[in-house]
Amino acid sequence: MTIIDENLGNDFRIGDTLSKSFKVLFRRFFPLLTLVLIFQVPIIIWMSTSGMYLTGLENPELLFEDHGSQILWMLVPSIILSLASSAAVTYGVFLELTGRSIRIGECLSKSISVLIPVVLAGINSYIFILTGLFFVIIPGLIVVLHLFVVIPVVVVENPGVFKSLGRSAELTKGNRWAILGLFIIMIIIGVGLGFLSQEISLIFIGMGMTIVGVLVDSVIQAISTLIYLIIGAVTYNNLRQSKEGVSSGEIASVFD
Repeated sequence: MTIIDENLGNDFRIGDTLSKSFKVLFRRFFPLLTLVLIFQVPIIIWMSTSGMYLTGLENPELLFEDHGSQILWMLVPSIILSLASSAAVTYGVFLELTGRSIRIGECLSKSISVLIPVVLAGINSYIFILTGLFFVIIPGLIVVLHLFVVIPVVVVENPGVFKSLGRSAELTKGNRWAILGLFIIMIIIGVGLGFLSQEISLIFIGMGMTIVGVLVDSVIQAISTLIYLIIGAVTYNNLRQSKEGVSSGEIASVFD
């Protein structure tokens, strides 16, 4: 049973997607945020003990100069943990959309079960996006819009790595201007929360409360990530409702 109004067969709309996304965020803020933080803990510990957090907050222009080799070493683990959290949150969002309880263990188990295809699809997406960006911004942005829902596709349908990329392109076709609008809104939210995080963290660090500053920064950045992931999952849900006329319950029936 769904707990959020559905939009079967109607046009995909930015307002409806954002409305559903923030309803999910406010209703299940703590369990979904916990999922993001669980996967971020290893990175938070590493960045804190290596001094990267302080450098990034106080002298961001020196970050790669002072910690370049460490960043490269942690790049792959960071990507894997990020994609794993994406899978866990996506599953949690569909539990919420269909009126089910979000259990942390269940979401983590689902994330682990699809980890390999999620990581492979995610890395391929990054490669395509970076290749597009190499040929100037516009091609990279076009790739982003094509692959906007690739992780939800893997989590829900799991058709295979390359078929997931094609399925995402298929679902976003005809709605990419609206998705671009969503993407811009997500960037604005991310930049705003990033600025807020930095300013608050620097206040605590200036007071000699470095640990508190790191924790505040980590939580706010996790909230930013959570908003992005929820919007991605709800976008996938709404695209399928609009293009295929299926309900959230029908989409999530693959989890039964």
